[in-house]
Amino acid sequence: MIRLASPWLLLLGLMVVVRIALLIRDRKRNFGAFTYSSLSLVAPRSPKLAGMPFFLECIGALLLVVAMARPQRITRLAANDRYGIDIVVALDASGSMAAEDFRPRNRFAVAKDLIGDFIAHRVDDRIGIVIFGARAATRVPITYDRDVAQAILDRAQVGENGDATAIGSAIATAVNRLRTSKSRSRIIILVTDGVNNSGSVEPLTAAQIAAKEGIKIYTVGIGSRGPVPIPIKRQDPFTGEIVTTYQVVRADIDEETLAAIAKTTGGAYFRATTAKTMGDVLTQIDRLEKTRLSAPKSEKVDELYLRPLAAGMLAFALSLLGGETLWLKLSA
Repeated sequence: MIRLASPWLLLLGLMVVVRIALLIRDRKRNFGAFTYSSLSLVAPRSPKLAGMPFFLECIGALLLVVAMARPQRITRLAANDRYGIDIVVALDASGSMAAEDFRPRNRFAVAKDLIGDFIAHRVDDRIGIVIFGARAATRVPITYDRDVAQAILDRAQVGENGDATAIGSAIATAVNRLRTSKSRSRIIILVTDGVNNSGSVEPLTAAQIAAKEGIKIYTVGIGSRGPVPIPIKRQDPFTGEIVTTYQVVRADIDEETLAAIAKTTGGAYFRATTAKTMGDVLTQIDRLEKTRLSAPKSEKVDELYLRPLAAGMLAFALSLLGGETLWLKLSA
């Protein structure tokens, strides 16, 4: 985008326009008599070239007026002072996450896909991933590399950390990942479908530690209410083949504790009973935790006045030189 820093100075150009208009008027009155440049001490013999020095002066004056108005090229830049959020996703991989109430897929597969989409949108944030079951383990330390995070998340499997649910250990592990972070905002997104029944750390104790560290926790209870089918794989003793059978169990989510964890840290608790509501929950968290800007968008300004200034000075030089010598020789 091109703009003028002092556009009102263009009004000076009206003086040049008036001068040209007066010249044209005098020519008409004098029937072909030319008004010569004041810079020309000797009139050229050719009337065709007589007005050239004067017009060069006018062009030079107009160019100088444009230079005085300071034309500028404006390039709008996104703010470089963006600061992101450090986010650790703690994902339950206990045996119950294989429940197929989010048909045609199980809870864990749906959660992985939706968390992957969430990560992909957080382009200015650092992401970490903790997978937990009977124990909690950091799978991805906090990083900007979303491709690595996504690849490791894709490889996560139900039961890889045991079939029980250690919610307190998962929070403690996530807090340890965020404890040394210098980010202005740090959050944990805890996704689980069960009750804390493993580990040595109580969930509310871990939440209190997170609150002291200034870490906010969003808890998500995933899974439909009521009986749900869970696949059980076993080897047929006669054929040796792996056979899958289903066991119907009742979903048991400790919503009270999950809500208390979120409240203790200033976060929020959500219940996701379908794949759609799980997606809606992550979208809502995405809106709540926006990457902030420490400065508005900036502009890069390139001054362009040197070109019209140089061209104007050249026009004046040609007018002066031509009035004294060049036009006289050409008209001789």
